[in-house]
Amino acid sequence: MKTYMLAQFQLRYGMANVNRYQEAMVLVKELFESEGVRRRQGMITRVGRLYEAWNLWEIEEHGHVSRAMAKLATTPKAVQAMEMLAEVVEHEDVHYLDSLPFSAEN
Repeated sequence: MKTYMLAQFQLRYGMANVNRYQEAMVLVKELFESEGVRRRQGMITRVGRLYEAWNLWEIEEHGHVSRAMAKLATTPKAVQAMEMLAEVVEHEDVHYLDSLPFSAEN
């Protein structure tokens, strides 16, 4: 069974904010993957609520992200990424998920 973190971001209105978000997520991906947190998918809503972004991360277990963030929190790239996200994200919602036995990648 695999464990995941699903992060949903409601971005501020406008394509400039989407572009800034994408820049920040390049840094976040690099930082997280250096700690073994692997992004499986990054998506944005095409039909539905505008400017809603989703990221699915594969993690070791539910404490993995907290440990990675604590370790990276004061690095210059992490500070830069968090500042960029703070500019464009209105709301964030995070879910920790476990795969089910019938999942394709179990």
